[in-house]
Amino acid sequence: MLKSILKGGGFFVVMAGLFLLLVYGFEILWNITVPELFGLKSMTYGMAFRVLIISRILIGGFGFRWSNNNEKGKFWRERMKMKMETMSEEERSEFKRKLWHKCKD
Repeated sequence: MLKSILKGGGFFVVMAGLFLLLVYGFEILWNITVPELFGLKSMTYGMAFRVLIISRILIGGFGFRWSNNNEKGKFWRERMKMKMETMSEEERSEFKRKLWHKCKD
């Protein structure tokens, strides 16, 4: 159980780090482009963070869409369905048991 918590925590740390890099990149791009074009002030890191959070709320994302309705998901579901249909009942139960133990760890 501790192993799975650490895996989840590692994922959170990586995603938080990537988001902080995104904020930094946004700040740099803003400070290079906007003051020169429109005569606005430069942006601090905190301002860039807040603008990205507000854009996330208003627009609804940074392009991440996880859905079961995509073509790749349909392909793998159909492939697994065909594989399960060709197995005997014993093979199917053994496959499910192995899959369960693999996903549990």
